[in-house]
Amino acid sequence: MYEIFEKLLKMRGITAYKFCKEAGVNASTISTWKKKNSKARPELAEIVCDYFGVSLDYLMTGQEPSEKLPQGAIPVDASMFVKIPIIGSVRCGEPMLAESNIEGYEYTYIETLRGGGDFFYLRAKGDSMINAGINEGDLLLIRKQSDVNSGDIAIVNINGDEETLKRVIKKDKAIILQPENPVYETKIFIGKELDHIHIQGRLMNVVKKF
Repeated sequence: MYEIFEKLLKMRGITAYKFCKEAGVNASTISTWKKKNSKARPELAEIVCDYFGVSLDYLMTGQEPSEKLPQGAIPVDASMFVKIPIIGSVRCGEPMLAESNIEGYEYTYIETLRGGGDFFYLRAKGDSMINAGINEGDLLLIRKQSDVNSGDIAIVNINGDEETLKRVIKKDKAIILQPENPVYETKIFIGKELDHIHIQGRLMNVVKKF
């Protein structure tokens, strides 16, 4: 069973230490499990399954139990998906006060998270980014990072408590927050104004919600 746990860690690109920190598990518990190489205690197994979004059958055997699928259905390996938190909304328009409460989770294909890092989802509000294919209600997969390349779409914190989603353009010692809707105004920050602009993360993927 521990070998399956190690496989899940490798697939997600994290360490056992990071798992312990995020899942609230004592590191000595994992160390003992590895040393004994036995079945995990029920409560630990439940935490592992919930964290990685896999079934107990998979944690025990590395395989999901075979089930009769509908004609044309494509079987999915649950271990190829991870559970990413949805932590609120971001305004695609004028900045709005940030929300940080987890409102749910979205199972995400692990290949979408290539490159590693910490990820979370925000729900889009407003229409300033519609020409970039982002509509109200879409889920935005964000990788936490404090800087982006010029031209990337990012979550930007303004004045410490307001966040907005815009394309970030860097030019001539200025940061330009560019909407993808001509109805909205492009905003330019220079000089001391740059001290009030903080990039929170880069947009990595958009999940459409209908």
